[in-house]
Amino acid sequence: MVKTKERILLVSNDLFNRSGVQAITTNHIAKSLKMSPGNLYFHYHNKEEILQELFKRMCKETYQIWKSKSSGSMTPLEFIDFNFEIYWKYRFFHREMYTLRRRDPVLALQWKKHIFKMMGLMKGLYKVWVRKGILAPLNNTNEMTYIAESLLAMSTTYLQFFESADKSPSKLALDRGRKHVSRMLYPFTIGETRDAFDKYFKN
Repeated sequence: MVKTKERILLVSNDLFNRSGVQAITTNHIAKSLKMSPGNLYFHYHNKEEILQELFKRMCKETYQIWKSKSSGSMTPLEFIDFNFEIYWKYRFFHREMYTLRRRDPVLALQWKKHIFKMMGLMKGLYKVWVRKGILAPLNNTNEMTYIAESLLAMSTTYLQFFESADKSPSKLALDRGRKHVSRMLYPFTIGETRDAFDKYFKN
């Protein structure tokens, strides 16, 4: 049986994804769970606590992919797919993070720590792929930082950008974001990896 705190997180995540954080209150969450607001507050004092816990969960799932021993053996395209599935699962964060972190200093601090950690993980994985002959080595650390920042900026804001331009936001935005991130990495691919990217872009 799913514990109450877990149910609250699952339902909240779904509601935030479908309607946006601003439109959803703790009363909406409680009603969806068929529980009283008082019971909800016993587990989480406010919506901010729920958001902070969901952000921790998103980060944990992301780090599990990046830190796992299998990450270095994945192709870049496979690795991008895994990450974008997490982006989609917690898509409301990528749509609304700028506003959310301005309203919540705790979440803002969590976000800064996450970005700093992701920069390190990206640089580390790039070095692994270079050793495996998957990507070309870079000339200097400044170039690596630039690439990491560009990829991270794109992957964390693509939903907000693409969905603002679409009349009917859908998972198509996920595919567009995946392709754009792949395009940014493409110039550094070599050998069989470049062939796989070329094939991917033709589909």
